[in-house]
Amino acid sequence: MVITLAAGNAAATEMLESVGSGVSGMFETSMVAILVAAICALISEYGGFEAVLYLIKKVFRGSKGGKLGMGLLVGAMDIATANNTVAIVMANPIAREMAETYHISAKRTASILDTFSCIFQGILPYGAQMLVAVSAAAQLGYTVSAFDILPNLHYPFMLLISSLIFIFFLQD
Repeated sequence: MVITLAAGNAAATEMLESVGSGVSGMFETSMVAILVAAICALISEYGGFEAVLYLIKKVFRGSKGGKLGMGLLVGAMDIATANNTVAIVMANPIAREMAETYHISAKRTASILDTFSCIFQGILPYGAQMLVAVSAAAQLGYTVSAFDILPNLHYPFMLLISSLIFIFFLQD
């Protein structure tokens, strides 16, 4: 800031406005983090994580089943929250226990959570990416719904196919 002010590249008021907008953005991020932590604490307190973990262990067997279960878990969380970052954070406590049970490395667990959250987020009709696409089309004068776009979503579907191939055919 001192160098920018000394060089005359920006006024002090502009610098303060930038700092203010940065602090404002961090406040929003902090509030989302606190909200997610509170939701996770409530779910944990009332046995939600244990119930989901029990169901997953009952349905999915072995390392490959555990990996698929992790993917579906984060997908379900993404459907519920419509935010892949929140979905990953909420699925993490269960995924960590699943990783220990099914002997899946932390790196692989993180990769599965991230990949499957992207798959689900990409195809959600009310997800951020879809809403931006519909909005962009509207600004260009086209009337399209999210359901018109779904058949043309090649990337999420190819990501799903490659992830399933990787889980079932190319790993351990």
